[in-house]
Amino acid sequence: GRPAPARARPRRRRPPVRRPFPPPTLHRAGRAWGCMSDSDEFEYESDDDPYGGAEEEDGDEEAIQIENTFYEADDNKQNYPDQALEQFQKVVALETSRGAEVVWRFKALQNIVTLCARLGRFDQMATKYRELLSYMDQVTRNDASEAINAVLDSASSASDLSKLETIYELTLDALKATANQRLWFSTSVKLAKLHLELGDVQKLQRLVRALHKTCQQPDGTDDVSKGSQLLEVYALEIQMCTLNKNSLRMKEIYPKTINLTSAIADPRNIAVIRESGGKMYMSEKKWEAAYNEFFEAFKNYQETGNSTRAKVMLKYVVLANMLALSDINPFDSREAKVYQDDPEISAMASLRSAYEQNDIRTIDNLLTNPSYRILSDSFIRTYLQDLLRNIRLQVLQNIIRPYRCISLQFLAKEINVDNDEVVSLLVQLILDEKIAARIDGTEGFLHVSAGSTDEAKKFQNLQKWVDGLDRIHAGLLGKLNQMQHT
Repeated sequence: GRPAPARARPRRRRPPVRRPFPPPTLHRAGRAWGCMSDSDEFEYESDDDPYGGAEEEDGDEEAIQIENTFYEADDNKQNYPDQALEQFQKVVALETSRGAEVVWRFKALQNIVTLCARLGRFDQMATKYRELLSYMDQVTRNDASEAINAVLDSASSASDLSKLETIYELTLDALKATANQRLWFSTSVKLAKLHLELGDVQKLQRLVRALHKTCQQPDGTDDVSKGSQLLEVYALEIQMCTLNKNSLRMKEIYPKTINLTSAIADPRNIAVIRESGGKMYMSEKKWEAAYNEFFEAFKNYQETGNSTRAKVMLKYVVLANMLALSDINPFDSREAKVYQDDPEISAMASLRSAYEQNDIRTIDNLLTNPSYRILSDSFIRTYLQDLLRNIRLQVLQNIIRPYRCISLQFLAKEINVDNDEVVSLLVQLILDEKIAARIDGTEGFLHVSAGSTDEAKKFQNLQKWVDGLDRIHAGLLGKLNQMQHT
């Protein structure tokens, strides 16, 4: 009762698992469907076979061989990459011998390039990638973009960054002849990040300049409609400023990035910008501003799932917080509590707790013990002396409070520094009007005034207020006398 086939198909085998559609109806004469063995040959009955094509109807056995070889290679690439590589190369060779038409070789070359990257054959990868790029004008824009992104993702595993640089440069050269601006921009950003990692400032400057130009109006002003792209460019330039220590340009760029953060932007870029802003404020010793920037960077890194950078930022948050002599404990925030069991973060929490208790010995132990890895970060080491000085100033002020006369030697012993350092700290406290005292260097004592500096300030302010009222009163009387004489 089965209808006769509309047209006979060439006899062949293809892996049915590769079909995105249900297989065409098959029958084997004189045998039930369930009894068909692997060695049986079968015929295709339906004219609706999406893989039929004109070539198959004409009995093009070579086209069928190319297609079957591609699918076999695709099945083998996960577990047998070397075998798959040979099969994909056979697909390219067979189709190239047939003429200029590109049906399977573009996808085959894409697989060859990614397999070479996986096998660490980066020289062969570059050669085959050049060949792949030569067919870009013969495939759809989506196919070209998909292939390039797949290659760039696979190339990112290269340990030799110069090989990766070659792949990016080949891509950009090929994209110059196309109108795919989005892909050119994203590839250029990846190459710029590579230059940044390699510390190649000259190449980075040229590429950042080219990227920025694509985000500008004809008159040279920023095109705010490209806010997300501008943020990427500024994030790169800010990191470049950090690399070559160009603080003037950093101060010029940073306010622009803050104005652009209202745009729909990648939080990874926001995190980089905020981190760089925090470091800029740290270099200017604006501890409170640095604390706010680092906390924003921490939240953005956490949002992107980059826990490694988030933990680093949390360390910087604690550092800036202590330098600012802030009463706010950053570990009270919901975001920070996620990392409280991490050993390195736990050490920073202990440091913050010792800071609150003015426990200078515990602080010294936490900082100098290599197992806590606090000073393994070069950025934290840069501000170690500032941190210790701030902590010692606070501890010293608390020690002095109940005394009227106290030995300099005793103070030096309490905060674990020499006499010269304790004198320097006392001088700063006096100049900052934190204490009202006089240093007797000859006898080695500090003489503290009877009234506290807070009370003295209160009386000084009251006196200024009274003096101001006297001046106003005298001025009014003078004007009143003039009016009476006129």
